[in-house]
Amino acid sequence: MGGSLGLALRQRRLAHRVIGVGRDAGRLATAVSLGAIDTFQTDIAAGVADADVVVLCSTIGHILEILPGVLKAVKPGAIVTDVGSTKTTIVEAAGDFPRFVGSHPMAGSERGGVEAATALLYQEATWAITPTDTTDPVALRGVTALAQEVGATTLLLDPKAHDAMVAVTSHLPHVLATSLMRSAATAARRLPQTPRLSAGSFADMTRVSASPAPIWRDICLTNKNAVLAAIAEFRGELNALEQAIADGDAEKIEDLFAGGAETKEAWGAGR
Repeated sequence: MGGSLGLALRQRRLAHRVIGVGRDAGRLATAVSLGAIDTFQTDIAAGVADADVVVLCSTIGHILEILPGVLKAVKPGAIVTDVGSTKTTIVEAAGDFPRFVGSHPMAGSERGGVEAATALLYQEATWAITPTDTTDPVALRGVTALAQEVGATTLLLDPKAHDAMVAVTSHLPHVLATSLMRSAATAARRLPQTPRLSAGSFADMTRVSASPAPIWRDICLTNKNAVLAAIAEFRGELNALEQAIADGDAEKIEDLFAGGAETKEAWGAGR
């Protein structure tokens, strides 16, 4: 996420200088060579001290770990935001710091690392922004402008509402993809040629199971209640289909599949 943002900012000449801050100097040097950043720092306080805008692009656990230090180190007037997939915990951790604005671009892939970065990642993506009653209006405008300048469409949301929605549209799909992949692996141990019969639908359903595990560990833990609610609701739908199959209820089975198809067709209208 950070590499793609750096590429987008630099290619569009939206920033005077893009500084990468991280723990691994080797990876940061790679980011320089790929054009994602101009220079780098491995010391967080030094890296953010002169920044006008700081964007935290890491696992949620790491964002929560470094956030207090970042807020202390930034200069007066600096804007701080993040791209974490859950917002309530991060926004609460920022406390009453008025120039922190939680945000979450709905973009990305299962591939990690700056080598997978693309300047077009945010083009036509929805970028959720989650201000609170204490958010500085200037900071909110700044984060909104940043998102729009790299090609995204912004959506203002309450942090808790955001977390409830992405539990269904992002977090649950990853949970299901991982569960399906693990289930398929069990089947393949019984029937070793099973992978040879996996085609488009299996690839589509399991693509995101290749995502970095630490990211999804933190997402599940920081959005626990919403993810559990999404799993429970999905389980109800799966149970209904399972029961219809067990009963040999052809009409019910067809109705359930037809309902899914109709909902899929209409889904885009809500975007």
